[in-house]
Amino acid sequence: MIKKFIVCSVAIIAMVSYVSAKNKLSLIADSLMQKECFKDSCSYEVLLPSFSDPISYSVYLESMAASGDTLSPCDYYISWQMPTPSGMSSGFSAYFEGNHFRFRDKRLQEYHYADDPVPFAPAGNTSKGVQLQAQFTELLPQFLGEKFKEMINDSTFVFSVTENHEIIKIEGVRRISGYDCAEYTYLLERQTLNPVKFEFENNPGQLGEQSITVRFQSSALSDSDCSLNLENLISRQNEAFEKYRESAFSLENLPGRPLPEISSPTIGGERFFRAAGQKTASPSIMVFLDTSVGSTPKVVEAVRNAVAYLPVATDVVWAFIDKRADDVAEIIGKPLPSETVLISASGAARDCGVGAVTPVVLFVGKDGIVKDFVRGFNQELESIVIQKSGIAAGL
Repeated sequence: MIKKFIVCSVAIIAMVSYVSAKNKLSLIADSLMQKECFKDSCSYEVLLPSFSDPISYSVYLESMAASGDTLSPCDYYISWQMPTPSGMSSGFSAYFEGNHFRFRDKRLQEYHYADDPVPFAPAGNTSKGVQLQAQFTELLPQFLGEKFKEMINDSTFVFSVTENHEIIKIEGVRRISGYDCAEYTYLLERQTLNPVKFEFENNPGQLGEQSITVRFQSSALSDSDCSLNLENLISRQNEAFEKYRESAFSLENLPGRPLPEISSPTIGGERFFRAAGQKTASPSIMVFLDTSVGSTPKVVEAVRNAVAYLPVATDVVWAFIDKRADDVAEIIGKPLPSETVLISASGAARDCGVGAVTPVVLFVGKDGIVKDFVRGFNQELESIVIQKSGIAAGL
């Protein structure tokens, strides 16, 4: 009887301990999923039995909880580098507001839910979406929180949660049909729940055994702003967008297409609006500029000189990325009657595929179709503007 009582007591204690571990992990998961801003770097090493040295990545991670988004638990930006015999390989992935971008091996892929929702939920399954399958997303706190929720509700995961004054440790195995198919250890900072170190053993003791070790800098990069949009993504990965973007909105593909919608404040405080592909009485030149770029005054002079030589009336829209009207006024001076001066035109620049590189000059026909463009400044800009404006005017 005493022996039976002892066995039952041990079983009850074990059950209470496991329930406690579940409760602890649930609270940790909730906090991770709600993390407003996370930035850190880590090393990611994969060791395979057939390789003497690990495959090593250097990874930068940034994420911000997106509680109202049904496609992803967070907005994120991930960039990585990996040394190879032929040189350094690198890439990135990003998701925000129904838009996903990924770049690797000189190929930039982009997906927009508004254009095509299927890649975000193949056969209606969001978990298979491109935004959730990107490399290294499992390292982000919000994704980790979802993983912990999955572990709590999946009986194949056996785990414990222990802590001291500095570290919380979650460790255990995944056991399927009596076999341990994975071993895992997560170390988190006790105060912040930021990741410190992850260790995974996949298929332990089997032919396909794989060891993964992730070491974080542990809050070395502290910042309260993790907001992400297309403009700052392009500014971070300018070369990838300039050289490898295949989107229909890219600058290279813009000629022959309607000019995108333009909506920006004017230097006088009014609102300028031009609908996508809107027809006009005269051909127009749209010039995207930034006052911080040294060539901007020369671009203004060259375009004005060219327009003065044109045999047909041509409207000019100066679209400055700048937000301060005073900075623009200093460059542009007194606008001519055929000119419109815009400020805060970063949205228009984005939609036209301009990105972070200015100047860019677009030549638009009266039919609202972009005929050609010029990127950058050179000493022949005046003659180039005369030539391309004449073509846009049908001369």
